[in-house]
Amino acid sequence: MGITRRDFLNGALLGTGALLLELPAPLRLFAQSRPDYGLSVIGDYVSSNGNTAAVINAFKAIDNGDYKSLTRDTINTNESYDLVIVGGGLSGLGAAYEFMQSSTKQAKCLILENHPIFGGAAKRNEFMVQGERLIGPQASNAFGVIDRPGIPGYDIYTELGIPTDFTYAELPPDLKPMDFDATNFGYRLWFDSKSIGHYYARQGQGTPGKWVSDFWESKLAGTPYSEKARKDFLRWRNISDRQYEGDDYGRWLDSITYKDYLEKILKLDPEITRYADPVLASVAGLGCDVISAYTARQVSMPGFPEFQGHRSLKSSHWHSFPGGNDGFSRYFIKALIPDAIEGSKSFADIHNGRVRFPAFDREENKVRLRLGSSVVHVEQEDNSAQSKNVTVSYLRDGKLYRLKAGTVVMACGSRLSRKVVSGLPVGHVEAYNQFHVSPILVANVALTNWRFLYRLGLTACKWFSGFGFSCNIRKPMYVGNYRSPLHPDKPIVLTFYVSFHQPGLTIEEQGESGRKKLLGTSFAEFESQIVKQMKQLFSDAGFQADKDIAGIILNRWTYAYVNPQPGFYFGKDNKPTARDVIRKPFGRIAFAHAELNGHQHWVAAVDEGRRATRQAMEAL
Repeated sequence: MGITRRDFLNGALLGTGALLLELPAPLRLFAQSRPDYGLSVIGDYVSSNGNTAAVINAFKAIDNGDYKSLTRDTINTNESYDLVIVGGGLSGLGAAYEFMQSSTKQAKCLILENHPIFGGAAKRNEFMVQGERLIGPQASNAFGVIDRPGIPGYDIYTELGIPTDFTYAELPPDLKPMDFDATNFGYRLWFDSKSIGHYYARQGQGTPGKWVSDFWESKLAGTPYSEKARKDFLRWRNISDRQYEGDDYGRWLDSITYKDYLEKILKLDPEITRYADPVLASVAGLGCDVISAYTARQVSMPGFPEFQGHRSLKSSHWHSFPGGNDGFSRYFIKALIPDAIEGSKSFADIHNGRVRFPAFDREENKVRLRLGSSVVHVEQEDNSAQSKNVTVSYLRDGKLYRLKAGTVVMACGSRLSRKVVSGLPVGHVEAYNQFHVSPILVANVALTNWRFLYRLGLTACKWFSGFGFSCNIRKPMYVGNYRSPLHPDKPIVLTFYVSFHQPGLTIEEQGESGRKKLLGTSFAEFESQIVKQMKQLFSDAGFQADKDIAGIILNRWTYAYVNPQPGFYFGKDNKPTARDVIRKPFGRIAFAHAELNGHQHWVAAVDEGRRATRQAMEAL
């Protein structure tokens, strides 16, 4: 049964901000300003959007040191598992899959997940608008088809039975043609099309704002940039020569920030850095002034001969499931606990089947999943790396529990592992201090129609001041009986990815300041900013907030992205990198953070989980 947006947000988020940061009263922070949209938030993910209040409050207590020494009130479950995995995101699910594949028949595994449903950041939002079911990603999103042996991820992609061909909705033939990004990221920089618009606010009193489409093909015609800046933009995008001839090209790139690479090595106009800042922040958490140039190359930013952005949306080989990378998390769950998603192992059933929550934690499962369980303390027997058991304590429904594990994989974020694993070696502690993490907000706006975008001829938009920097609607993927319509007069989801980079502050300051802003801003305030931005962008095309917005869901991710600073990949002074240190087990505990790759994506997350399980099982 659907519930109203007011009921959902007040129930799920009440109390978060004030408890975490001594912010204003929770009712002011999270109460709805508009209960009359008529939106129904539906589906199995209804109680889990972004980091929930319970998750944030548990981390606050951990951060305060409340669980460093546990009391006699802890309930002993008398359970013992060969492997306990902390975290049910893609790293944790990958770790469990490796356990299923390589452990003995009698071996048992338990996943402890702090959210109300599996998936980590690979989850969905579901709406019902005017009788149409709409699905959007909560965060993790986009993938390329892996159909050739030797490509990273090919084995898991084929073993899970993920399709290589997909069907998308098409505009009716009587409407003008438009290009759609199947994902929520390609249009930001990596593709060009007349359907991608850049908005420039008015430049003076009485001067209207203007849209510029075909940004790159037109060579920035119509933009307010100087002639020099325009030439530098095109040079940035079309560079074909390497700027360093040494054999240690990657190490050299990792010794400088992307800002220094752009302005000191390429000698480009600072306008290019300002343009790149939010784009890089949307995939690496922060902007060019603190992120390694190697990261920029790894995520295919321009300025390198390897850049692959000279493509059209029409020829894109990138895809996105309706709920983003929740498609991968659901495939893993179906493989680990087949009864946990109703239906067969077909693509349609895995995507559309209801989640059977009672199936997760059955005693007969080889892999069990326990939801709503925040791990607060992990300690090896006698606090020794030579111990033969690990005690795992977790908080569930306000009560503390403990159980035993032969081995543990920490497949949660680095911010949690460094706090809950007791007795970490000095090397691990120092390495974790080099992991800086920033937040992101993903806002899904359910629209009753997108006629205003159709009038502009746009499906994706970018701008340079105000709330966020970009948004888009996607061409819906058809999956079984999920066939969301594609018509300007039908409902659709408009998605914003909003980073909190603040150039000029240190990398630590940007992360902490961003978290305070993310959690210190009420839903009503964020809603007001979104509506104000949409009015500025679209009012001249007929946008009317009262009629066109059906509802808004905010997904607040407090520790979304690791921010790879210079030295993250190759280290400094011939010392091991922080990530190489963390990849080494501590006794019977192995670490599997997706952050270890630097560029966080589904294949890397799964690979880290599988590697950590192999390491952990060597201790059995």
